[in-house]
Amino acid sequence: MPIHDQGYRHWKGTLKSHTFRWWVIAKEGLRIILRRKLFLLFIMAPSMIHFLGRGVYIYLVNMVMIARGLTQVNAKFFYDFLSMQTFFIVLICVFGGAGLIANDLKNNVMQMYFSKPLKRADYLIGKLITIMILLTFVTFILALLLFLENLLLGETVEFLRQNYWVLGSIFLYSLVLTLPTGLLILALSSLTKNNRYAAISFAAIVLFTPVVFEILKNIFKTSKIAPISFWANLLLLGNKLFGLSPSYSSHWGWSMLIFLGIIAACIWTLNRKIKGAEVIK
Repeated sequence: MPIHDQGYRHWKGTLKSHTFRWWVIAKEGLRIILRRKLFLLFIMAPSMIHFLGRGVYIYLVNMVMIARGLTQVNAKFFYDFLSMQTFFIVLICVFGGAGLIANDLKNNVMQMYFSKPLKRADYLIGKLITIMILLTFVTFILALLLFLENLLLGETVEFLRQNYWVLGSIFLYSLVLTLPTGLLILALSSLTKNNRYAAISFAAIVLFTPVVFEILKNIFKTSKIAPISFWANLLLLGNKLFGLSPSYSSHWGWSMLIFLGIIAACIWTLNRKIKGAEVIK
């Protein structure tokens, strides 16, 4: 009987990695944020109270005869709801997003992440998905539920005939509110190991630029300089998407260019700052 060599046999298969590697990062980020009771109590719960208040308003308009004199649910109703949710967007970014990358840098866990079959893009997508899930919930998801409530309680055919396009506006305005803001807090978080510095920097941008705009507007007696304000740009784009009169005299195209610039700058910053060891294949 022949004796066969029992040496090491090289594997000749094809290495395949999981398509949704980024979900591990996103799931862990959500778990860390949502286990904070104060975050749920003082940020997510109030946003739901605002949503429920709007839901009650829709019910009264459609079902209670004495309330028929109230302003009807239209495009401006959804624009106002989303615009008011920006307060919770800021809170989510400050108390939920500021530490997403900064804490990883502080605890030196980057090498651990990239020692796995995980690419830089997977890590960044996972972090972005984390913050976007939270922001999308308080904007698009809640606004969509309000739209569906009014659709079910009201005159379905007539409402759809007049407002079918509002659903697209809700989606696009939610994207305008969440994507640049989410990328901005992640970029700032990647620049420091202290989440407080990231939160302060974010608050300075979103709160200080409107103050500067108001000062300059009073000096020069014009609102054409609105694009220097972070929130003024959001309002202008929202006005355009919902077919409303512009809040300022500046053209919405400038606001779009500024937000595209913010998105590009944030992606560049994240790509430069997040460096990890590549897995040798």
